Amino acid sequence: MQIGQLSTIPPKDRSLEAVHKYVRNKNSLPKEVFHGGFILSKIDGPLSTGNLVLVDTDPNSNPIVTFNYFKHPQDLRRCVYGIKTIEKIISTNTFSNFTPKDGGYSMEKLLNMSVAANINLIPKHTDDSTSLEQFCRDTVVTIWHYHGGCHVGKVVDQQYKVIGASGLRVIDGSTLSRSPGTNPQATVMMMGRYMGVKILRERLGRAAGV
Repeated sequence: MQIGQLSTIPPKDRSLEAVHKYVRNKNSLPKEVFHGGFILSKIDGPLSTGNLVLVDTDPNSNPIVTFNYFKHPQDLRRCVYGIKTIEKIISTNTFSNFTPKDGGYSMEKLLNMSVAANINLIPKHTDDSTSLEQFCRDTVVTIWHYHGGCHVGKVVDQQYKVIGASGLRVIDGSTLSRSPGTNPQATVMMMGRYMGVKILRERLGRAAGV
């Protein structure tokens, strides 16, 4: 299965044929896109806010979502700063071991290749290397590590005990009230270990009569 194969296709248009079409079309992308990785500039805790509105009471209807990326100017400034920082990193001697010796990958070429390979539905510009602000607007995506789905205080308590159930604790990303600012799996794993150690200590304390 191709990673991200449906992310640029509206939900109602997603089908097996759409996947096959994506696979065929990706051959037109720069070959370098699939021979390496990406360095991303991530905005943790953006100041811009959007909204989600239900169109009707049918659970099968898609809601209307307005992301409002970069509505707050500080978010755009932070993105530009991040891209400039990435440029400094790839210009270091250490990074030169991972770039062609013929110097064929200028920053301008890297930016334009990134725009061509970017997976979002935003119309692209022909030359984003002329404006880092435009590059940020054209390549912005939401990272899709969903979490925080539980109503805080209504599903588990402070000790992760499921409210209304006996002898059951749940520790997963649905209990997070705030994003850890990175992929959440490491945070969830550490939470699980922390609670596991705490449970063992509580049991040892009870056994010792403490």
